[in-house]
Amino acid sequence: MGHPEQKSNTLRLIAWEVTRFCLLNCKHCRGAARSTAYEGELSTDECYRLLDNVASFAKPIIILTGGEPMLRPDVYEIASYAHKLELPVVMAPCGVLLNDETTARILECGIHRISVSLDGASMATHDAFRGVRGAFEGCLKGLEAARRAGLDFQINTTVSQHNVTELPAILELAARLGASVFNPFLLVPTGRGKEIADQEISPQQYEETLHWLASEQGRTDIQIRVTCAPHYQRVLRQKGLAGGPGRPVAGGCMGGKSFAFISHRGKAQICGFLDEECGDVRREDYNFRKIWDTSEVFRRVRDVDSYQGRCGYCEFRRVCGGCRARAYALTGDYMEEEPYCVHKPRRAGAGSESGAVGDLDALDRKLISVIQADLPVCRRPFDALAQRLGTDAEQVIGRVRRLRSDGLIRRIGPVFDSGRLDYVSTLVAARIPPERLVEVAALVTRLPGVTHNYRRLNAYNLWFTLTVGSTDELEGTLENLRQQTGIRDFYSLPALAIYKTRVVFSLSDEAPVPPASPPASHPGWAGDARRLDEEQKELVRLLQDGLAVVAEPFAELARRLGWPAQRVLDQLSEWLAAGVIRRFGAVVAHRRLGFQGNGMAVFRVPSERVDEAGRALARYPEVSHCYYRPPLPEWDYNLFAMVHGRTADEVGPLVARMAAELDVPDYDILFSTVEYKKTSMKYFCEGVRAPSRPE
Repeated sequence: MGHPEQKSNTLRLIAWEVTRFCLLNCKHCRGAARSTAYEGELSTDECYRLLDNVASFAKPIIILTGGEPMLRPDVYEIASYAHKLELPVVMAPCGVLLNDETTARILECGIHRISVSLDGASMATHDAFRGVRGAFEGCLKGLEAARRAGLDFQINTTVSQHNVTELPAILELAARLGASVFNPFLLVPTGRGKEIADQEISPQQYEETLHWLASEQGRTDIQIRVTCAPHYQRVLRQKGLAGGPGRPVAGGCMGGKSFAFISHRGKAQICGFLDEECGDVRREDYNFRKIWDTSEVFRRVRDVDSYQGRCGYCEFRRVCGGCRARAYALTGDYMEEEPYCVHKPRRAGAGSESGAVGDLDALDRKLISVIQADLPVCRRPFDALAQRLGTDAEQVIGRVRRLRSDGLIRRIGPVFDSGRLDYVSTLVAARIPPERLVEVAALVTRLPGVTHNYRRLNAYNLWFTLTVGSTDELEGTLENLRQQTGIRDFYSLPALAIYKTRVVFSLSDEAPVPPASPPASHPGWAGDARRLDEEQKELVRLLQDGLAVVAEPFAELARRLGWPAQRVLDQLSEWLAAGVIRRFGAVVAHRRLGFQGNGMAVFRVPSERVDEAGRALARYPEVSHCYYRPPLPEWDYNLFAMVHGRTADEVGPLVARMAAELDVPDYDILFSTVEYKKTSMKYFCEGVRAPSRPE
């Protein structure tokens, strides 16, 4: 309903879901709204208290949305109250309830504009998407009533495969109807939208759509804005169309920066499409200012330099920022890079994945090599690191910050052993009919316990890791997948023995990586993670967000926990000694460091020789993971190793040499063709709703 220019973190726009009650059954619905009452909606008095607080510190535009906001009996009273507080109020109805009487009431209560969705230029397209016959005709009649009443309106369109070719016709229809603004929304697969994730337009279609919309910016009969497509701001700037008369000057993703969403039950989010709670207005006594100023999620999304991948080092990151909701929907991490952007940042050190290493000097290379394997757990770890590298701490901290900003270092912190935290983890192999692979892969990716999900060239074509709280939960998850898909071929391949789990990519011969720790023959732990108290679990949760790159990062952790700094150091040292933490260091973007090739090498080894072969494989620096796993039906390989090379062409000869030296001639290499998901596991967050972070 408008894109105010972003400045600092001033609250300029609130989308308020006053109800989820709705007459329609839209395929993409963020809230999966339905035509029944919802429990727990904010009462009229609660709405007034919330508006009082908002008006006390800001004057944002209030968008009354739903569901269908017009189905809330007191919506006009709520709008009038906001208007009296000098808060600009707009509404987002579906259109079918608009008539001469209701448009008059809308105007009387101070609403100056409405937005109505048209998702097709014809009855067939619109009604199919909205899920109700007659929705198109009802919407057009409602818009005619708005026009007669002099009520300003804009047309919203959710863009997906079903209507992308109709966009020019929808734009012309919006102009003919008298809309002041045409506002396309690029589909975000959340709510019911998850069920039509395959309807998302491709990244290339996305880019072409944005360029077409930019070409229409010069129109004088209707204004064009774009929502849920923050890189539209990049396209406008590339075309020289940002600023000037009639030209947008807004930033990209406003979520958490100048925009917030409030649900029907008072839950705050950065937007309606990212289902990650930032605060509860009831719990905070309707003090929305406190949520806006102190929410950890808001704080994180405002730090665009901490975004992962390309978004973290893109030259357009401050005017774009990528879609945090789409990143979350597809990767499980709202700080990850925008997955539907085709732009290749040109900032130094980030031009192409393979070219990034060429911009690193000798100290950068030594630093990256050493910090992956071991960041000292001590009061001033970067001082200790600097001493090992023959430089000073200020130099190390500055370089680590730059490498992280450039996306070469993704995160600094612990890598936990899931088994020693009392979680159950397995590798799952599935045989999926090729025509259903995208559908099933999307279903798997949305499972919170899935951290890695790949398509591989094999009869077993979908491989994913699954980490859950118990064996029963693991088996139940797989059985649910079988029932949901009607496909029985989901097989759990737990690690019967672990020979290596050490992901370290060395860039420097001058900084030898310490040898891998001795392999464990069994993945379990004699300890009991259930002995961790809530304070210890909170330390685990905070560590998974990554360590701050400051002189005394563990003191910063201690401050957030309310612990003495020494207690944090003692606890981490204990966990390292017990193997709860496998290593404490940096997780890097290995492809951008030049390690473009990797394959899952599998060997058929007689059971009496598995330990010998597994330990030998673990000694190869090119191997990051090595496991003994049970065989699959009609595919009885049992020793698995992830092998990395500078290129995919390097991996084949590497594995052939390993097989020859180990005298294991029966092997294969499974290369991934599609990476559906790659994140790290979040432990002890089942009731906290913290996101996964990238590995």
